[in-house]
Amino acid sequence: RPQFDDQGIACIYVHDIKKHFYKKFLYEPFPVESNLLTVLTDHFNAEIVAGTIKTKQDAMDYLTWTYFFRRLLKNPAYYHLQDLEDDNINTFLSAIVSSKLQELECSYCLAVDSDGTTLLPQILGQIASYYYLSHKTVKLFADTMSPASSTNEILQLMCDVTEYDEMPVRHNEDKVNEEMAATLPIRVPSFTYDSPPNSGKRKQRRRQEEFRPDQGSA
Repeated sequence: RPQFDDQGIACIYVHDIKKHFYKKFLYEPFPVESNLLTVLTDHFNAEIVAGTIKTKQDAMDYLTWTYFFRRLLKNPAYYHLQDLEDDNINTFLSAIVSSKLQELECSYCLAVDSDGTTLLPQILGQIASYYYLSHKTVKLFADTMSPASSTNEILQLMCDVTEYDEMPVRHNEDKVNEEMAATLPIRVPSFTYDSPPNSGKRKQRRRQEEFRPDQGSA
């Protein structure tokens, strides 16, 4: 109770067989590893648009200044690096850079100049960086949206963006979603009430049930 007390006691009750594990977890240092690789493509895009990264070598140098690189040298097995030989580290980082830059190329966010090393930001990459969008989202828009897209298709497209991947439906929120869906001019499939937009459940069921055409203007 912050407004009443200036100290407190927390008690953790566990089975006796797990007591040692929790004591170790609470009182001994626990290594924190980097998750940069899962979002590195979007980091690269932002730095390329900002002009911080202009060549593939710049991208390599950028990696060496990250927490990921520090942990890579301390715990190479966690990141699937075989050993810490200089050549192997260089090859490993080069493969990461090439893979992430290729993702940006496939998402229409980046072009590589004729010299094979200079990186040229594209319009979609600039849009993604400015609005903090994933490169996957702008690729989805570019591949799917057209002047002929219907209201249903645009709404579905907006729900399919990767930004919603980790947004959970909270307890009893499915009931609220159901109540709101009943008032909408466009029918919402019932299986979506309790699942995030891009969950496996929704993707599987979407193949079996399509949105009905507009039943009036919104």
